[in-house]
Amino acid sequence: MNVFKVPVSVTYLTGRVLLIGAISASPLFLSQKKDSIKEKSIDEVIVVGYGTQKKSKVSGAVAEASLDKLSSRSLSGIGEVLQGKAPGVTVVNEGGDPNGSPKVNIRGLGGVNGETPLYVVDGVVFNGTPNINPNDIQDISVLKDASAAIYGARSSGGVILITTKRGKKGTLTVDFDVKYGINQAWRLKESLNAAEFQDVMRQAYDNAGKLNSLPLAFNADKYSDGRITRTNWMDEIFRTGTIQEYNVNLGGGNEKSRFFVGMNHRNLEGILLNTQAKRYNFRVNSEHKVKDWLTIGENMYYNYSDGNTANTKNGYTGALVAAMYYPPNVSVYTPTGAYSGLPTDVAGGYGDMINPVAYLKRISIQNPTHEILINPYIEVALAKDLKFRSNFSQTFKLGNIKEFTSRVLEVGKIFDTNNLEYQSNTVATSLAEQLLTYKFTWGKHHFDALAGFTFQKTTEEGFRAKAFDFRSEAEAFRYLQNAADTNKEVYSYKYKQALISYLARVNYDYAGKYMISLLGRRDGTSLVSKQNQFANYYSVSGAWVVSKENFLNEISWLSNLKLRGSYGILGNLGGISYQAVNPLMVRDNNIIFGQDPSQNIAYYATTKPNSDLKWGKSEQTNFGVDASFLHNSLSLQFDYFVKNSTDQIFNVNLSSTETYIDRYVNAGLFQDKGFEVGINYNSKKTGDFTYSVGATFSQLKNTVKQLAGVDEIFVNSNNVRGVLKPTRIKVGESLYSYYGYKTDGIFQNQAEIDNYKDANGNLIQPNAKPGDIKFLKKDGNTGTLNNNDFVNLGNPYPKFSYGLSYNMTWKNFDLNLFFQGVYGNKIFNGLKFISLNPGGTGQNYNMDRDILNAWTPQNTNTNIPKLMQGDPGGNYSKVSDFYVEDGSYLRLKNLTVGYSLPQELYKKLDVNKIRVYVTTNNLFTMTKYTGFDPEVGMETYGVDTGRYPQARSFIFGLEVGF
Repeated sequence: MNVFKVPVSVTYLTGRVLLIGAISASPLFLSQKKDSIKEKSIDEVIVVGYGTQKKSKVSGAVAEASLDKLSSRSLSGIGEVLQGKAPGVTVVNEGGDPNGSPKVNIRGLGGVNGETPLYVVDGVVFNGTPNINPNDIQDISVLKDASAAIYGARSSGGVILITTKRGKKGTLTVDFDVKYGINQAWRLKESLNAAEFQDVMRQAYDNAGKLNSLPLAFNADKYSDGRITRTNWMDEIFRTGTIQEYNVNLGGGNEKSRFFVGMNHRNLEGILLNTQAKRYNFRVNSEHKVKDWLTIGENMYYNYSDGNTANTKNGYTGALVAAMYYPPNVSVYTPTGAYSGLPTDVAGGYGDMINPVAYLKRISIQNPTHEILINPYIEVALAKDLKFRSNFSQTFKLGNIKEFTSRVLEVGKIFDTNNLEYQSNTVATSLAEQLLTYKFTWGKHHFDALAGFTFQKTTEEGFRAKAFDFRSEAEAFRYLQNAADTNKEVYSYKYKQALISYLARVNYDYAGKYMISLLGRRDGTSLVSKQNQFANYYSVSGAWVVSKENFLNEISWLSNLKLRGSYGILGNLGGISYQAVNPLMVRDNNIIFGQDPSQNIAYYATTKPNSDLKWGKSEQTNFGVDASFLHNSLSLQFDYFVKNSTDQIFNVNLSSTETYIDRYVNAGLFQDKGFEVGINYNSKKTGDFTYSVGATFSQLKNTVKQLAGVDEIFVNSNNVRGVLKPTRIKVGESLYSYYGYKTDGIFQNQAEIDNYKDANGNLIQPNAKPGDIKFLKKDGNTGTLNNNDFVNLGNPYPKFSYGLSYNMTWKNFDLNLFFQGVYGNKIFNGLKFISLNPGGTGQNYNMDRDILNAWTPQNTNTNIPKLMQGDPGGNYSKVSDFYVEDGSYLRLKNLTVGYSLPQELYKKLDVNKIRVYVTTNNLFTMTKYTGFDPEVGMETYGVDTGRYPQARSFIFGLEVGF
């Protein structure tokens, strides 16, 4: 169980004060002699899983996330806290939806099962990401290498250890923080105005030789109303949203007891109409020393969240693409105040379209989620240096969804039915842990041992019900019993799983100079068959503090130098389905059987059970260096790692002769390797001025080594309107790479087309016209273009990610700058298929203004092909690097400027502190990506069809302490 860190100030004789983490001791007074400073270097205690260690004795790769000025930011969750703050931890936002959660990976994706980190909060292991208030976080440690094996079957994706705030000895303190601000889109795409839309479409029809079939909507002579711009749809769907957040913290204690109470409310309006998110959070942490040998305590919290979200991933009906291609000559509302549709007399010329404002304002999704944690614990000192800790936690997560889908009767894309869907899901998790720790010192030999037993059980239960045809759509009638259609869809389920574990760890060091750590864990799960239920995990790590050797004593500028290495086997439960070993039966109402064959109800399994299935695992190796210089002012952490993930769980389709449809199997080998760097510098205090600089840098390479009996897997579900399917998993390449044609500009004349031949003299693109894209044949291939000419066009995972922070104080002013970015990732900009393709989607949508730069004989310096209605040259229907863009970006993620009132005013006002500040998120972004936002996320593997963009926010805040 994690031991909580209590902030302690260490004061030099010069008056310099540093916060150093969690040392349970009185302040240290250090001599200014260089030798003494080096000998008594600041030594933090950090959480390492089921306990703590002095940082100088840690032999594994453990990163601490910098939380500078965290309370000044308004954050949705843990993912935003970690972004750019810890080397080796990659956080990718899944767009900017107020209800979205970033994707967090530690040292890569870990294979097709998509490893996610294991979160441990105050010693409680969570299923999924805990919804805690970021303002309650005291500190975060990340187990990145084999040292995470102490958490066994769920550790291969790394472990994030979070310690929340604790009460301190002293009088009651009350801290109040209030924030208010605004959200705005930082960049918008522009569509053609009405006149441009008509002109471009007419030219596209003319170039394609189809002018005789030009729809009335684009005939300026017959439909002049189509040239009048009435609406900028992008401006209509975006808005300036507001942010409100309130935090109240109470803390205090004495020699026997201490407590902390935290309360939070956050209300965020999204930058798209009718999108928002809100939460309420309440936490109580307390600890009581009943006897010298007995300590009891508890952690409790309650979280409530709700919100409204918009579909921005769908290439057909996504809110952003709908706004891009809706005709600008149409008003938002009719004169009667109803939502407008397409003009009836020309609607057929435009195609399938939905009023984007109407779509957004009709969204009705109530999604209240309640999360409750009760975590009592007891610690008993059985003897000197021998302690027993018993920890129990009960977590409940109750989620409900009520979604009403209204009729859409406006001309364009009519849905003349409505429906109401209810979903309910309850997850209850019980965790019991019994831990025994023992410390022993013999001369310069130091031992620290841990043994434990844990049991965790999770029950998930829920239902789904859907009813159709509500004659009245009024709020008061939106209940299942009011549906006119008696054909209702109903579904319910209940799942259970349990995990039992035995764990042990021994740490040894000699004189703080040589360290070794051995740990092991045996886990048993109910998710696989009996013969495979248990598996063993382990790691070994060692370190050598070279700076303590006599031959380095005279190097005054070197404060610390430690070499580290680790190796271990860790587990991965990801991808194991409840269906894999004991598949559920499905119901079919249309099975014909019996002596007199007739239609009957039958139950059968579609998944073939696999009794040999086992969980995945990863083999991890790490080499690292920790160094500090200039009396610990400058510190450096470097790690090189290799992670091989095996026994991935694939759901494979069976042949048509099988009774079953699919089966889960173990297969595959995936490798993640790279290096990480963390640098921090703390300046000496010069008068009233002091500053610190921190930087993180992570480089990663992912490679598919083996698959499930094949060389490649096509990810057909990841597509653009069912036409473009760029994503593959291929042996020898990175996961989720894009495959398509390389291009070589645009054909400028017929001679270039006629001269573009293969080795046999055959035309490669015989049907091309000047202004079409030139697609390259793969070396050695002959004949016309085909899928064998596809090449790797890159992948959505960054080659490296980085963060840079700067903190400064001058007198009563403080400044924090935080930059974050990625480099080398690719984004498949599917927006181009929709917004630069006149009529090529089968619909005559409005287009991006970039289409005005399309190729003509007079405009040849462009990469946008010639305007051609219907895409006869296949410029847009072929997957190619035309769509693949550089997704690299550098973003000023946060800028905070604060001012604290002078202390003499505190006394007059009878307060402990008053600080006012202003903070801004995403103030500026440097990127070459041409879409709405480069943070499109990994949910669609970097394929962007108009993802909800990140917002730029400006927030004003006030902190008051009593």
